[in-house]
Amino acid sequence: MSDEDLEDELGIKPGAPIDSSKAVYIIDHMLGEGGFGAVFLVHDEKNKDVQFALKVEKKLDTRRHSKLKMEIAILKAVKEFKGKSGKDNDRFMRHFTDIVDRGKKEKYFFLVMQLVGKSLADLKAARTDKIFSIGTGLGVAHQCLEAVEGLHGAGYIHRDLKPANYAIGPQKLTHTVYILDFGIARMFKKVNENGELELKTPRQVVGFKGTVRFASLACHRNLEMGPKDDCESWFYLLLDLVVLNGLPWRKESDKKVVAKLKEDSRHKKEVLYNKLKCADELAATIKYLDGLLYADTVDYEFLYNQLKEAAKKSGVDMDAQYDWEEGDKKSTMKSAM
Repeated sequence: MSDEDLEDELGIKPGAPIDSSKAVYIIDHMLGEGGFGAVFLVHDEKNKDVQFALKVEKKLDTRRHSKLKMEIAILKAVKEFKGKSGKDNDRFMRHFTDIVDRGKKEKYFFLVMQLVGKSLADLKAARTDKIFSIGTGLGVAHQCLEAVEGLHGAGYIHRDLKPANYAIGPQKLTHTVYILDFGIARMFKKVNENGELELKTPRQVVGFKGTVRFASLACHRNLEMGPKDDCESWFYLLLDLVVLNGLPWRKESDKKVVAKLKEDSRHKKEVLYNKLKCADELAATIKYLDGLLYADTVDYEFLYNQLKEAAKKSGVDMDAQYDWEEGDKKSTMKSAM
């Protein structure tokens, strides 16, 4: 969907109002575009300081599934997931944005969401070496995994985990990481006759879904993906955040070439981890994930513990200020001098 489509066909442009039964939202400007449509910064007509993200999906007769409806279904399902203890909901929910409002117009659907800050991809790109410090990387990865565990508990897999699909919160929430964009998410569990979630039968052949750089090996092989595949993508995301010069296959786009590099790198610590002190802990993590099958339940606690051991080996505190928070503190101190 191009800018011209949005302005001419849908009438969505800066200054334009979009009303619902709850409020009137004024378009400020476009924040980004995706496969479903576009995202805009909007503010409440009654208070310019109250801002939100508004997602728009154009109505199409050829579209089989509404991605905005999928997003709403996922966010509702995650709210109902309680975790093992039945009291873990807040730990997971803090990584999912709130739905503020939704509605439909003659030519499009819209969803008003809580506004988030910069993506991990943008924050990483702003760093001098294009990577986070190991402490920040491991801490962020821990939060990213909590979001994934919550999503899986609700019966969905993301299928496109990458730094661009995670963002920090605005203002006082810069230490919180949010998971975004459920455009190609899939329900891997279904409700049975007893009202319980049970695993769906895997399809024999599945088309490639996601981003080549972060896709799991099963995705490359056109196999049905499950929770362990999201976790494999999460592992690549972690490496992308902390390994100097990035993933070994970062400059390749051919799916077969990337798959081969992913397979070969398993046995080359110096290539995959680039002298990180916690290489052994990371190697144990991917070894564990490689041993899982579609139907297997992921031992998230094992993964969290590997992150803790990696932090210990690296001599860092995962709960300390993140790189961008330290930057904010320094700039604040400088301006105060």
